[in-house]
Amino acid sequence: MDNISINRYKDFEEPDLICDPYFQDWVISPNEENERFWKGFLEIYPAKAASINYSRSFLQNLRYETSLPDDEHIRRRFLEHLQAIEGSAPVRVIRLNRSPLKRIASIAAVVAGLALMVVVFFLLNSKSGKSLSSIVATDYGEMKELTLPDSTHIVLNAHSQISFKKRWTAGEPREVWLEGEAFFDVKHLNKQPDNIRPDERFLVHGKDLTIEVLGTAFNIRQRRGKTEVVLQSGKIRLLLKNEEIVMQPGDWVVYDSLERRVIRSITIPENYAAWKEKKLLLNDPTVEQIIEYLEDVYGKHIVLDNPALKNKKIEGPIMLNNLDDALFVISTVLNTRIEHRNDTLILHQN
Repeated sequence: MDNISINRYKDFEEPDLICDPYFQDWVISPNEENERFWKGFLEIYPAKAASINYSRSFLQNLRYETSLPDDEHIRRRFLEHLQAIEGSAPVRVIRLNRSPLKRIASIAAVVAGLALMVVVFFLLNSKSGKSLSSIVATDYGEMKELTLPDSTHIVLNAHSQISFKKRWTAGEPREVWLEGEAFFDVKHLNKQPDNIRPDERFLVHGKDLTIEVLGTAFNIRQRRGKTEVVLQSGKIRLLLKNEEIVMQPGDWVVYDSLERRVIRSITIPENYAAWKEKKLLLNDPTVEQIIEYLEDVYGKHIVLDNPALKNKKIEGPIMLNNLDDALFVISTVLNTRIEHRNDTLILHQN
C-alpha cells in the first residue's frame, strides 16, 4: 500500500473508485494508513471530494447476505437484466475485483449476487442515462464553476449537484442532469436554425421538466417543489409532461410540482442570477422568501419569533459572502436580535 501513488487516482471517477481494491479496503476496513492516504489525496485534489464521497457512500450502503455467488452466476444475472431492457445502449462492463470482496466477507458478511449485479447495472446502465457519469456537487455555502466537454460554462450554486456523461457520443444530444440551482452559458453549435441536428441539441433534465437549448444563457433553480427558469439570452423550450413553453430573454417561468401549475412573468434576468456575484436580488421579495433562500443555500433553519414579519419586504441587494452578513442586514432592517441554537437561528424582535 505504501507504494501506491496518489497521482494514480487523479483521473478516477465513481465507477473506477468503487471497483478499486485499495479504495474498497479504506471504506470497508479503515486504518491509520489508508485514512492518511485518502486524506492526503483530498488535500491535493479537493475537486475530487464529490466523487470520493459518492463512491464511499455507495459502498457503505451495499446490503450483505450470507453467500458469495460465483463469477458465472453474476455474469448470467447481469446479462439477463440487460437483455430485459428494451433498446438498451451498448455498455462497458466493469469487472469487480473478487479479492477485496472476500475481505469484506471476513469483516461482516459476503455480498450477494443480486447486490453485485445491481452495483454493475446501476453504474453502467441506469434508466436516467447517466452511465459512466461525472458528478459535481456543492456543499452548503459553496459555489463551483465547471466547463463541460463542449466548452459550455456552468456556475453551480450551493447545495446543488450536476451530472453528465464523461464522454459525449457523436451524433447524440448533449445532456446534463441538475438538482438545485445553476447558471448555464451553453456553447452554440447550430449554424442553421431550421435544420437542427441531434448532436446540436443541449438538454438540461430537472426533476419535473427538461430544458432544450441551442446557444443560450439561463438560470434554473429547483427548490421546495418548484422549478424556476429565467432566460438571459437566446431561446429555450421547456418540455413538461403536458405542455411546451418557448421562452424569450427576460421570461421567468415557475413550475409548481405540488399544485401542478405554471406561472409566467417578466423579470430582469441579471438580477435573478446575481447569486454568482454573491448577491441576492429577488423580485420584490418578502422576508419569508429571503429566509427560505438562505436556508437552502446555507443549510440552517431560520425562525422568526414574530410570524407577522414574514410578509415584510426588504429592498435592495443582500450580500451572500456568508450567512452572518446576510442575517445582519435582515436583523438590522427588522430590528431583531439573533439567537443561535445549534443549526437553528432565531430572530427575536426587540
